[in-house]
Amino acid sequence: MDDESYVRRRRWSVEEKRAVVAEALSSGNVIATAKRHGIQAQQIYRWRERLDEQQSATGFLPVSIAPDSVSLSPAPVLDQNSQDRSPAAMLDRPQRVEIVLSSGRRVIAEGSVDIDVMLMLARGLEALR
Repeated sequence: MDDESYVRRRRWSVEEKRAVVAEALSSGNVIATAKRHGIQAQQIYRWRERLDEQQSATGFLPVSIAPDSVSLSPAPVLDQNSQDRSPAAMLDRPQRVEIVLSSGRRVIAEGSVDIDVMLMLARGLEALR
């Protein structure tokens, strides 16, 4: 076999694979992305599946729980920045969920929250570390 027909196989790091998959997703054109990187489009689909499997294998996120510094009371407690000091104003506020990731990023959702969507978002942000 002569040197011109031999193509050396490239080794892609996990970060490079993630970058190529992200580029394909953001552009919406897997074939053009594959051509730009000199690989087959099927390779991008395979990498995406494997990266998704690796992400879904992680089922737990680190969580820290701090004890309440205020004694619990049956009456609603207003935050310090609230302009309206009446307890009725507190009852009209939407529910709020805040997740602090290990990287320091915060995911805050107000109102009705789809837990599955919140978990997918948190996992995706954790994978960007």
